[in-house]
Amino acid sequence: MIIQEDLLSAFGADIIRLKKSQFLFEEDSDPTYYFQIKTGKIKLINFQHEKREFIHSIHGEGDSVGEMFLFTKYGYPVDAVLMEDCSIYRLERSKLLKLLQSDFEIQKTFLNYLAEKSYYSYIFLNSITSEDATHLLTTLLNHLKESNSDKEPHSYKIPYTRKEIAFLTGLRIETVIRTFKKMENDNLIRIVKGKVYY
Repeated sequence: MIIQEDLLSAFGADIIRLKKSQFLFEEDSDPTYYFQIKTGKIKLINFQHEKREFIHSIHGEGDSVGEMFLFTKYGYPVDAVLMEDCSIYRLERSKLLKLLQSDFEIQKTFLNYLAEKSYYSYIFLNSITSEDATHLLTTLLNHLKESNSDKEPHSYKIPYTRKEIAFLTGLRIETVIRTFKKMENDNLIRIVKGKVYY
C-alpha cells in the first residue's frame, strides 16, 4: 500500500466502484486524480494494430495507478482498464500534493515507489530488445517474484494467464507456451495443473 487508507480518507479521498472492463481513465485524457486500488485488478494498456493489446503493467490491491502522470503537463499515454470489479480510492491532485507536503516520510515512500517502477521499466525495456524469449520471460518472472518473501525455486505461483503474459511481453501466446515448456525442461519453472511456479 503506497499511502495509508485512513490518510487518504482524511485528505478527502472518496471510493469509486467500477465494473470489469470499464476504463478508469483513457489515453490522452487529463490526469486530475490520484487512484489507489482498494480491491480488484487494473491493467495499463495500449491498443496496437488489429486491436491487439500491449499491457504495460498490471496493478492490484494497494497499488496506485497512473500516479506519475499527475506530475507532467501531458495527458495519459495509456488506457487503464479494469480486469475485475474494483473499489478505488480517488483523491484530487491538489489534495494529493497537500498530503505529500504534510509528511516527509510519506514523500519518501511515494518517491521510492515511483523510482522502483521507473527502474523496472528500464530493466524490462532493455530485455524487450533481446531476441531471446527465455531472457524476456525470466526478467518478468524475477520482477513478479520480488514481492514474494519466499525466494526458493518454484515457490511463487505466477498470478497471470499465458495470454496476459504475452500481452505484457509483446510475445505471441504460442511463443510463451513453447518457451515455458523449455524453461520447465531446464528446471527454471514448474508447471502444475496449468499454473506456472517460479
